[in-house]
Parts: sequence; C-alpha cells; structure tokens
Amino acid sequence: MSPPDSKQNGVRSMQPAVISAIDEWEVAWSLTELAATEAMQVAFPPLRHAKRPTGCCDVMLDYEHGELGEGRLCIDNEGRATIEFDDVPNAVIAEAFDAVFGLLWFDGADGPLQAAGPGTYNYDDECTSAEFEVILGEHGVGRVYVCYARVPDAVAVLEALTAAAERRKAAGE
Repeated sequence: MSPPDSKQNGVRSMQPAVISAIDEWEVAWSLTELAATEAMQVAFPPLRHAKRPTGCCDVMLDYEHGELGEGRLCIDNEGRATIEFDDVPNAVIAEAFDAVFGLLWFDGADGPLQAAGPGTYNYDDECTSAEFEVILGEHGVGRVYVCYARVPDAVAVLEALTAAAERRKAAGE
C-alpha cells in the first residue's frame, strides 16, 4: 500500500520517515496475522486456509465436516477472531466452554454447561466486546459462535475444543 497522492488532494506529501513507519507497521501487522493464524491452527489442527475470495477478512480458515462438525474462522483487520462451528457434539462444546470459562458465565445456565439441557447460552465480555454463544442442540450436536474475540481468547476456546474431543475419544464416548 502506498500513501494517497497528496498532490491531488492539495495536501503536502508525507515525510519519508512517516512512510517508513507505515511500511514497518504493515510488515509487523503481516507477521501478527501469520502468528495468529499459526496459533489457531496449532490449537485446532483441522483448520486450513480457505479458498479465496474469503469475504470480509484477510485471514479465513475453515474445516470440512468431520468428528467436530464443520466451520470457519476469520481474523479481522482489528485482530479479532470470529469462530463459526456447526455440528459439534454438545458434550465437547459444554466441556470445552466449562474449562475455559468456569461456571455461571453464560446467560441461562444455572451451573456448568455440561449439566445444561438443549438451548442457547450466551456470554458478552464487556471488557473486550467479545460475544460467545453456544447452542446445545436437541440431537446431540450444537453450534459454537464466537465473535470479536481477542486472538488469545479464541485460541483458548479452540484448544479446549480439541482437548475435550480428544479426551472423549480416548474415553470411548
């Protein structure tokens, strides 16, 4: 990206030091996006780069239908992650979110999500503006929707989903 042509707008040109600082920022941002992508893929190995065009975000990852359903994840230009996973086993969702958040964080749950019945449970983080929604479905599979989460928080959710799935598989559940 180059700075706007200031002569067309009647504004004086950017100083070389400013242009250099912007270039450095762009390189750092690209490295940050790469690191965030790697962290997401390490925490949840089924994620792969989505085919272009991806839509709204520069970073879009997805995974095909498997033991943990199917879904997609994107990282927006503000460095926030959105996770949309469908057909995830309810038990995996509940165990993972209980592990990350503990008890009584989700509206509508009077205890652990593992003890909650089918339904939609939400938590909005007022400090970060992140939104967390889990749907425990009627037929044993549900939905995970996380919006505007900081990368470390999204990675924690992904890692907990992976760990819960691995634990349940090892236990034969």
